Amino acid sequence: MSSAAVDDYLKTIYNHTEWQTEQITPSQLASELGLALSSVTEMVRKLAAAGLVTHRPYGPISLTTAGEHRAAAIIRRHRLIETWLVREFGYTWADVHEEAEILEHAISDRLLDGI
Repeated sequence: MSSAAVDDYLKTIYNHTEWQTEQITPSQLASELGLALSSVTEMVRKLAAAGLVTHRPYGPISLTTAGEHRAAAIIRRHRLIETWLVREFGYTWADVHEEAEILEHAISDRLLDGI
């Protein structure tokens, strides 16, 4: 399963639990992503079927080991792009996030290796 939406879900779940132990709920995830709860519920079902998250109805969502690895790779990709944009193109740290959000889904692994 590969898509920008999947990556955004995994990244949001990971970020929620990166500095705390409390797991994210479907309603919190919907709020963070700016989506309807019904849309989030459907995607969480697909992520669970793909083995990327664990979730029981009305319960919190947690990443599986595979989900954690994929989320960490996405975040690493994003942070490398941010650093590259600041160092090579003169972006400020305040302006770089949105550009990195777009590029993290568009650049090839070859370009990322070069960065």
